[in-house]
Amino acid sequence: MKEGEMLGTQKTRMIDSYISDMMRRNRVYGLSICLIKEGKLVYSRGFGLRSLHPPLPATSNTLYGIGSSTKIFTALAVLKLVERSKVHLQDSVGEYIKRISSGSKENDITIHQLLSHTTGYPDLGMAMGTLGQPLGEQDVWSPLGSLDDLVTLINDARNERVSSRGNVFMYWNEGYVLLGKVIEEASGESYQDFVRKNILLPLDMKRSTFDGSALETDSDSMVGYYTDKHDRRVPKKFPSHPLGFADGGLISSVTELSNLVTMLLNGGSYKGRRIIKKELLERALSPHIEVRFTAARKRKTFYGYGIFIDNDFFGFQKLGHGGNVAVSSAYFGFVPELNVGVTLASNSDFWAQPVADYALALSMNKDLEKLPFVSFQRKAETLIGRYETFKGSNKMQISMKGSSLFMEVGNQGQSNSMPLVIDGNKIFLILGPNKVNLEVNAVSKNDVTIKFERYLFHKIGKI
Repeated sequence: MKEGEMLGTQKTRMIDSYISDMMRRNRVYGLSICLIKEGKLVYSRGFGLRSLHPPLPATSNTLYGIGSSTKIFTALAVLKLVERSKVHLQDSVGEYIKRISSGSKENDITIHQLLSHTTGYPDLGMAMGTLGQPLGEQDVWSPLGSLDDLVTLINDARNERVSSRGNVFMYWNEGYVLLGKVIEEASGESYQDFVRKNILLPLDMKRSTFDGSALETDSDSMVGYYTDKHDRRVPKKFPSHPLGFADGGLISSVTELSNLVTMLLNGGSYKGRRIIKKELLERALSPHIEVRFTAARKRKTFYGYGIFIDNDFFGFQKLGHGGNVAVSSAYFGFVPELNVGVTLASNSDFWAQPVADYALALSMNKDLEKLPFVSFQRKAETLIGRYETFKGSNKMQISMKGSSLFMEVGNQGQSNSMPLVIDGNKIFLILGPNKVNLEVNAVSKNDVTIKFERYLFHKIGKI
């Protein structure tokens, strides 16, 4: 397939330009993306370098660690066992992992709760441990070498559980690790073998693997780049850890991930092969619990089994899941009603979803300015810069740190850094318990005036 042949030259150029720009802004070395429409790849490309030394280009077949995007594969594997009556969704996890202590029958942790992140347990630091140990960047030490160690951690944290009724969403990596063990106990096979035989191979995902050494032996694989404490991208070995397989350990390419998306759009079938019963897949893709990360979010988001569900993506339902393992990141998403989907991965800790959403919205012929991230980015670009009051008596600058805006007011050695929030057309400064409105008059990116308390700041240049 030639670039732009099916998507169209103009849209192809827009995606190319946007991705290149985002990679520059976020210092991403390599990125790969595929767009799927009606079961066909309509756009497929690699950007930048999958390796700096030696310099090797990223392709749509480059292998990346996909992090928590792995969770949909774990969920599908559990549902395969439900299909075979070896597991039931309301089973207690204690039936498969005897050492788990729930305290009483009323407090049982069920398979459904694990799949939907509704156990009520908070994050216990397992993911930080399994990533931090291999990367050599661990500040808090916990013995996490085996499932027994994790079970001990969970049992010790019983009083941390905020609810046992399945009515609270708390994203819990530890729960998907437990599901990996459930799969092993119910199937009599290793988690990796069961997923490979029942999910990956039927989807023609033959290069996808849980074996971290594939990134060193495969001819088209990433080198992961980690952001160190000096904010430098440095090469690091992929943090493969047996405890992290089921919650985020899969290695794949965006091309092979596209096979998964095609199957999900096709009701559980791929190339005439039935991967999962349609009714069980519908259970996985149904909203089981509302996700409430921010009070200001207008669009409601839910979680199914191994998947997030956005009920208002330009008026349509969009499903997907992202993942990040410090040296690589990924995202897949799809809109069932329009039969379109996207897969994306990079070799750094990049927030992949906004870029994937941009490409998906473009393929849907939607107004890109209505994407929250695009709108935020446009406004942020206008605000970022150096400012001063009349004749430079006071100075101020606005900069981006990570994905957030900060305002630093004061002259050298006396500045005070405070976060900014963009809410629609309003911009607020968070000052202690107060939310202070900033009056912004922007004629252009270079002609911006900001009224703040008794000060009138004029933009004088870039940072």
